[in-house]
Amino acid sequence: MLNIKILMGSSRPGRFNIQPSQWIYEQAKKIEDLKVELVDLKEINLPFLDEPVPPSLRKYSKDHTIRWSKIIDEADGFVFVTPEYNHGISAVLKNAIDYLWYEWHYKPVCYVSYGSYAAGARAVEQLREIAGECKMYDLRDQILLPNYWENLGENGQYKFSDQQDKLASEMLKQLVFWAKGMKELRGKLNNQ
Repeated sequence: MLNIKILMGSSRPGRFNIQPSQWIYEQAKKIEDLKVELVDLKEINLPFLDEPVPPSLRKYSKDHTIRWSKIIDEADGFVFVTPEYNHGISAVLKNAIDYLWYEWHYKPVCYVSYGSYAAGARAVEQLREIAGECKMYDLRDQILLPNYWENLGENGQYKFSDQQDKLASEMLKQLVFWAKGMKELRGKLNNQ
């Protein structure tokens, strides 16, 4: 069974991030033979990178890093749900990525992003560069939520459209396809 982790890339009070994260989680749960987990970086609560040895040496000294390593290592693929802050990704998401190295390797990643007019596209562009450096397989497909506050109902709930549901389904099919193929090859690649 494939294991997909959805990383909630914001820890901000009153964060909108919960809504698209929960939405893509519900979309992913519709896929058979797939274990899906929401990973809330606010709950993980990693301090700013405090390991004295670079993660490429995989000599973790902190309990929080060892726990984080296990969470990411068991994943076969990822969905990053990211805001865009000042044309970039959130500090909490970048910090979480930087803690590890091998755990990210040879796993596909796709994105749900939100913000104002650019809908988080610039944050995703940065994540694509980071994914490449971490040897992740960056999928082209992504979900963009521009000016998300314009689609909030009276109760503050975002109104996802049928088109967004369709795009999510297509993106997740690609993620599953690549996660399955890469899982079979990952052991060989990691042992080179």
